[in-house]
Amino acid sequence: MHGVPKVYVPHPKYPTVSITGSRCELKCDYCRGLVLRTMVQIESPDRLLSFCKRLKERGGIGCLLSGGFNKEGKLPFEPYIETIRCVKKELDLMLSIHPGILNKDEAVQLRDSGIDIAEFYVILSDNVLRNVMHTKPNKDDVLKALDIIYTYGPRYVSPHITVGSDYGKISWEYEAIDALRDYDPYVLIFLILVPIEGTPMAHVKPPSISDLVNLFATARKKLENTELALGCMRVRGKYTQTLESELMRKGLVDRITVPYTSIPEPTIHTCCSLPDSVALKYIQK
Repeated sequence: MHGVPKVYVPHPKYPTVSITGSRCELKCDYCRGLVLRTMVQIESPDRLLSFCKRLKERGGIGCLLSGGFNKEGKLPFEPYIETIRCVKKELDLMLSIHPGILNKDEAVQLRDSGIDIAEFYVILSDNVLRNVMHTKPNKDDVLKALDIIYTYGPRYVSPHITVGSDYGKISWEYEAIDALRDYDPYVLIFLILVPIEGTPMAHVKPPSISDLVNLFATARKKLENTELALGCMRVRGKYTQTLESELMRKGLVDRITVPYTSIPEPTIHTCCSLPDSVALKYIQK
């Protein structure tokens, strides 16, 4: 399982869509809603359906539904449920979603709509949740939602850890790895702080390469059956080139999204969250 990492390039066949347009109630210190501008802007169920039809016509594989969260730490997806059901039934596209914190009814609603993958942020720091992300839930609420989404949610769950979201420091991320041992995930996706101009973290240094390698090594040791993914959110240039090289040299990464390093592997044109049983159909030699 731990040989040369698989390469994932989502754009243009697996785009990310913001179903809230440019709106976000949280205005997290590391984003301030600016990342939403890099997504396809969708603000109504009809527009989502039209977009998915065009995507299918262009040979698209699917899309990730994302957007701004509300103060409860949730993506307001309810108005889109019928459209999601329609897209799955009529267009047969893969659909993943960043749902945020859910209750049982919401998790069941997502599962029954046909959503394939729930991409769940495992944020186990009250400080980050309160003072960085400005949400109402605490880390116990996140743990409860994690259990709910695994028990009642979509068939596939891909946990995400945003490393360095506490102003570049790494601490709670180790607790998140421990919490995931109970669920034996097929993949764990690491995202890494990117300092963005116009945010309070614009001049924060991302975590050091050595600290990131240690974190991946801990995940490898504690999650033996889990593929470790280096997600699309990370600083580009020498930083990511060095990180990728170190992780590959030590056999600590199984999936890399849009690699900076040249990797002699076929490309999979989907999000790195897809399980192999699905994603490997879309390999381009």
